[in-house]
Amino acid sequence: ELAQDVYTVEGQSGEFSVEVHMKAVHRDSDGKILAISEHAGVLTTIGKNYIEDQLGGGANATAEAVYISLSNDGTAPSAAWTEIPSEITTNGLGRALGSYTSTGDGVWTIDKTFTATGTQSVQLAGLEWDNNLSNSALLCADQMTSASMENGDTLEVTWTITVT
Repeated sequence: ELAQDVYTVEGQSGEFSVEVHMKAVHRDSDGKILAISEHAGVLTTIGKNYIEDQLGGGANATAEAVYISLSNDGTAPSAAWTEIPSEITTNGLGRALGSYTSTGDGVWTIDKTFTATGTQSVQLAGLEWDNNLSNSALLCADQMTSASMENGDTLEVTWTITVT
């Protein structure tokens, strides 16, 4: 029979939280910054379940959330989303593998710089654990200042995840 008491180490509550933040930097083809957008993102319900799988050894425990997706949809992100609406798949702005960097205990970033190969507007980003567009694998999403991308413009998207 299991005891009903929960034991923790002194000074620790036994709980943790996860924060997601997204930063987008839009540059023209000469490297001039046109816009910077940065704020907290929305952790989706399936993203919470994904974190549970990773920490608890569930079915998706080997899937790393390292793919960045983009959209021009103006809808505010929702925790109920399983994918970002109207994901962009063309003009050099399709879902792509980001770079992981540890920035401290329980803090890391996933970063990707996209280069536009055509004209395309972007105002929404997602962080995914699957590169297959037909799978629902959205960890989190966030809006950004709308970027009207021209051929050669870049968009650097950085997700920062913090566990406390």
